[in-house]
Order: sequence, then structure tokens, then C-alpha cells
Amino acid sequence: MLLRFLHGLRHLAGFSLLASLLVATPLWAELPIPPELTGLTSPGGQSRLLDSEFKQAYWPLSIFFETQKNQAYCSVASSVMVLNALGIPRPVVSAWPDFTFFTQDDFFAKVDPDLANPATVAKEGMTLMQLAEVLKAFPVTVEPHFGQDLSLESFRELLKQGVNSPARLALANFNRKLIYQVGGGHWSPVAAYHAPSDSALLMDVARYKYPPVWVTVKDLYEAVRSADDTSHRSRGIILVSR
Repeated sequence: MLLRFLHGLRHLAGFSLLASLLVATPLWAELPIPPELTGLTSPGGQSRLLDSEFKQAYWPLSIFFETQKNQAYCSVASSVMVLNALGIPRPVVSAWPDFTFFTQDDFFAKVDPDLANPATVAKEGMTLMQLAEVLKAFPVTVEPHFGQDLSLESFRELLKQGVNSPARLALANFNRKLIYQVGGGHWSPVAAYHAPSDSALLMDVARYKYPPVWVTVKDLYEAVRSADDTSHRSRGIILVSR
């Protein structure tokens, strides 16, 4: 009886340790979310999504959420998310020859290599106009908008247009530093807009670094107005429609 009791205590202790580790380990254990941003999985972040009137983009984007393959493939991962979420005809791909899907591995299959190629993009990423031209290789309508050409009000309206219908989605090119994150230029899809807090939901494709976060439209506006180091023009937003 004593041996059984001690054996039971050992298992109970092991369970307690496991439970304490699960409780102590956060859902995202990489970089902390800056206090100026609101994580989607926080109570406040969840409430914003549920309360938002502009969130139709969230559902298809969440189904096709991607993690960028390398630290410069944010434009590719974001584009693959959007192309799959739009529900346009998908190509046969090398990974699953019996099925059709847009993938990061096959993204450049029909793209002019002089415009963009995997090796160069893996080192340098893509600028606003470069990605806009690349996306024209797919059966979609592409509307690029430079941040420097937009007022805060017009930028907000573009965000609403990009999240209020599954037939039109938005890609944001922004400077992480201007939304209080670590890093530089980045791409991510925009999934929702919350009017009471005037904030937008970024589905960050660098999922090893940051989770999806709500950022104020004012801060995101400043981040898309910053110049990139390659074109020396401002970043911006691209609307992609089927």
C-alpha cells in the first residue's frame, strides 16, 4: 500500500510540474509585445475582433496563415496568404502534386526572373512597386498606394476596403520601428479594422517573432509613409482583388 501511495505521489508531482510549466509558458515565447500594441490573443485583442464591423478578411486569412520561410520572405508569405484566401484558381505545386495551392516554394514559377527571383528576394525582400508588379503575374487586380500620397483619412478608408470583403484583401508594407517593434521593413496582411480604438489587425507572417497584433491606424500610417532603403520611396499598402 505504501509503495502504491508513493508511486501515486510521484505521478501527481510530475503532473503538477507539467501543469505549472504549461501555465508559466506563454503562448508566444519570442519577443514581448510592446505596450503600445494589443495582441490578438489577449482579452482586449479578442474583444476588438468580436466587436469589429470590419473583419471579413480575418476568416479566410486565418485559415491560410503562413510563416515566412526566411527573414526576407515576408512579402512572399503575405502574398501566398492573400492569393489562397481570395479563392482564385490555384496552381498544381511540387509539394502536393495531386492538389492545387499557392506556396512560397512555387510563388515565382510564373514571375519574370528579371523582375524578382527567389535568390534575390531571400536576401533583399521586395519593395512596394516590385511586389505590385509581381502580383500582376496572377489572376488578380492589384492596386498599390504609396503612403506618402495618402492622407490619414484616405489610408483609413483603404484599410476598411481591404478588410471588409473576402474578395478584396490588403497587404501592408511598413517599418516595424515605427510601430514599436524590433526590426525594419516588413510586409503583413491586414485582417480587420476596429473603429472604436481606430486600430488595424496585422497578421504578422514572422510568427516566430511576433503574434498578430492590433496597431493604431495613426502609428501604422506613419510606418507606411517611411522610405525603404532600396527604392528610397515610401512604403504603403496594396489592395488585391479577385
